[in-house]
Amino acid sequence: MSDTAATPRRSRDSVRQSWAERLARFESSGLSALDFCRQEGVASQSLYYWKRKLADPADAPGLVPQFVPVRLQASAPVELVLPGGAVLRLQPGCDLAFVRSLLQALTERPC
Repeated sequence: MSDTAATPRRSRDSVRQSWAERLARFESSGLSALDFCRQEGVASQSLYYWKRKLADPADAPGLVPQFVPVRLQASAPVELVLPGGAVLRLQPGCDLAFVRSLLQALTERPC
């Protein structure tokens, strides 16, 4: 029997929670990343990966984008900067139903 068959797999949520707790310990430890990783027995690349991953609001579980109604009165274009850094430039009179569907498509999580 292989080791992987005998070891139960951890769920994604438990791995995410474990790294969130580890990152909180790192932030309060006062140690350098390398010293902290040695102490924890993890690779520094993993620490940086999870720090980026958990800092991305689009990747947070249960996060639902909140949209508020906006009334445009000026005739100048409006720019929307999305969490991932993409910028939408909207001209006055643009099709708001299309903009809504575009925003929904851009913020949905892939299957």
